[in-house]
Amino acid sequence: MKVLVLGVGKMGYGLLKDLDAQPHVDEIVAADMNAEQAKAYAERVGGDKTTVVKLDATDKHETVKLMKQGFDVVASALPRPFCDAAVEAAIEAGIGYADVAAGFGTIFSQHEKAKKAGVTVVPHIGLDVGIDRVLCGVGARKLDHTDGMTVWCGGFPQRDTAGYRNPISYKISWYWPYAVDSNLRISTVLIDGETVTIENLSDPEEITFSPPIGKTEAYTTGGLNDVVQHLGLQGVKTAVGKTVRWPGHCETWTKLKQLHLLDDEPIKVKGVEVAPYDVFIALGHRHLQYGPGEGDAICQHVEVTGTLDGEPTALIYEFIDLHDFTNDISAMARTTAYPCSVVAQMIATGDFNRPGVIHPAWIGYDEKLSDKFFKELSERNINITEYVKRLLN
Repeated sequence: MKVLVLGVGKMGYGLLKDLDAQPHVDEIVAADMNAEQAKAYAERVGGDKTTVVKLDATDKHETVKLMKQGFDVVASALPRPFCDAAVEAAIEAGIGYADVAAGFGTIFSQHEKAKKAGVTVVPHIGLDVGIDRVLCGVGARKLDHTDGMTVWCGGFPQRDTAGYRNPISYKISWYWPYAVDSNLRISTVLIDGETVTIENLSDPEEITFSPPIGKTEAYTTGGLNDVVQHLGLQGVKTAVGKTVRWPGHCETWTKLKQLHLLDDEPIKVKGVEVAPYDVFIALGHRHLQYGPGEGDAICQHVEVTGTLDGEPTALIYEFIDLHDFTNDISAMARTTAYPCSVVAQMIATGDFNRPGVIHPAWIGYDEKLSDKFFKELSERNINITEYVKRLLN
């Protein structure tokens, strides 16, 4: 198998790490505008399968030209603004594609074009969005009727580490601007049959995970209407996605907002126009990177509710993942890049052969695909527990 990896940062490193470990993957080409960074990540992986090339993914001609060089599939960790163009290039090149970041608001406009070209595209198959959507699909498939789905998911420094003890109890494990922006938006969600808007940070709640996570804080950051829409589910009354952080997160970030430290309107400082938001992002990049010996943690909890055999039932899925020091990879990279790598390989082998732009929830809704997907994750020591809970009427 020959695989093209687009975008080689924290998540692209995870793609290289997983692909390099697969005996059936013979050749990997890692393409990034920052070739030196890509080379550093490739050297960190080790092995002799990976070749690094410089590529501007906004140059469609060069991207299509590269994709046509005998690859079996494309696995992409490009940031969201570049994903639509990468998918367009993959369709033109006639090659299957999976990524960790494409925006659902725009990417499905290419569905018919991909279908006509016979190309399978699976967008945003990472952690959240990604594994969570697959699990929602599993729950909806297993229930006789689905009336609700809620996801709690987060990644943060492990308890009692330097990152846990810093003023915001956070360090950067993925694309930092998006982590910041999750605190600044307004989310539109479905609750009790009503579409409502919730200001992010305004509804903190406590949720407790198994050790070593324990007590955490969650707040609404998005909806799951994409799952409802793409699976064609009827009668769903609640569809909510929540971000999980260490306790005190909402209060801390609310104060940062109140101090205008996250404003994007420029102010003049010593004669120079500068946006506080840009300064905050730059400071984070400098001071919030994980240091040697520091590890991150991931937790995800998914509940899909409805009826099973005529009884109100909740299907609950939960897992925790920790930084793998032995294999030198963060929990965030494992749980975001590995699902994408798995799906990309399923496309390349023909196990996943459904032309079009396919929402990740369909993996869970298809028992054969679902079994393969979770078997592969389990082989990578990402193990998800399912609970069945009967609910009172």
